[in-house]
Amino acid sequence: MTLTWAQQSIRDSAIHFFWPSVTYQGLFPQMDLARRFGYSSAVGGEIAYKLRRGAYFALQGAGLIGDKIVEPAFLEGLYLSSFQRVGLMAFIDENGKIFTPALRQRGWTASIRVGYILSAWRLPKQNPNCGPYIEIGVGYLSHRILIDKARSERLPLLEGEYLKGLDRLTGGWGLTQSFGYRFFSNNGLINFLLGIEAGQYFTRSLRGYLYDRGMRDRARRRDFWGGVRVGWSLPLYEKAPAE
Repeated sequence: MTLTWAQQSIRDSAIHFFWPSVTYQGLFPQMDLARRFGYSSAVGGEIAYKLRRGAYFALQGAGLIGDKIVEPAFLEGLYLSSFQRVGLMAFIDENGKIFTPALRQRGWTASIRVGYILSAWRLPKQNPNCGPYIEIGVGYLSHRILIDKARSERLPLLEGEYLKGLDRLTGGWGLTQSFGYRFFSNNGLINFLLGIEAGQYFTRSLRGYLYDRGMRDRARRRDFWGGVRVGWSLPLYEKAPAE
């Protein structure tokens, strides 16, 4: 599917066009981020505009999800001490039921990026809009720990405003870098990106107080990551009649 302002041939010309993409990133946390979360996923997309010479501009965003929380002693000050002595981290709800909440990562990231497609280094027999790419950007990262319990389990300690003092909501600005390969097919059907991603975000707590530890949280954090990015794109331009 292709749309635009002027008819163009992608087969043998470097052209300008928009493209939206859906993307997946597999992220391996580093520095302070690795002391809170394990491997996580970012599912999102981008909207980009490519110039004829190969430069492009992109707006990107993704939601962060993960199920490995590694922060030391998280909620330890709130679990029942009698259970902790036997190695069980658990609460008792209002109905007397013993339960351990599931802990998950949630968050989002958004960035503005500029990139360049090195079409001179494209693989043989590919059109001049394909090739290795390099990309840099600035963006914002927000993450927190989701404390998930079944609806039937009622416990004021893990609900409402009190929960905000436990979820470790964190945010801040940072930099991103990516390099890889972008492919746009001649017929517009197969268009993808494969890349390696890095991010360096300088964040802080957006809550300011840790209820489970009874202390303020004013630490400056370095939430870095490395990972891989894959995506599918849809170039929007109008094909020339000769195609």
